[in-house]
Amino acid sequence: MRAEDYMQMAYQSILANDFEQAIRWFKRAIQEEPENGELHYRLSITYARSDKLDKAIRHAARAIVLSPNQQVYILHYQRLEAKDLTRRAVHLLQQRQDDDTQTAQEAADLLERAVKLDPLSANIHVWLALAYGELGHFHQALACVWEASALLQDDYAAVELKKMEQRFKNNLNQTSKQRIVRDHDGRQN
Repeated sequence: MRAEDYMQMAYQSILANDFEQAIRWFKRAIQEEPENGELHYRLSITYARSDKLDKAIRHAARAIVLSPNQQVYILHYQRLEAKDLTRRAVHLLQQRQDDDTQTAQEAADLLERAVKLDPLSANIHVWLALAYGELGHFHQALACVWEASALLQDDYAAVELKKMEQRFKNNLNQTSKQRIVRDHDGRQN
């Protein structure tokens, strides 16, 4: 069989929601045409749908090497990289202790890189807002919440983001009040 035939079999498997079989067909197609960037790109998409992010990233990178002028391959790779950075940051945030600002800063750094790679991901903006909130950077957290709100069209998510926004505003107000009290106390001494 030709690579094109294997690719058609992969598409049929995708339509049947059998992504594992699709992966096997794409691999067979790549055996026939290992220098075909389109095949690596399609396999990458299928791996990503199957939550096999490392393999998806590897094949997306290979597609770019083979076809460096394909903007769609580059954008796909950037989205996958952003997803990986977000996954790592979320893991850090979920494992950190309450007073561990270094881990929160590491997570924020990863998420800042992720948002540059995929600025249209509301998910990244939400996690970055949470990281900034953990660091006490409430202005930045609010900006991320507003960005996520602009990107989302989901009513439930909009309600949750409003709650998050209010929490950050309350934290910001509390911080401002504490600062005023400290300044006032400092002037009386």
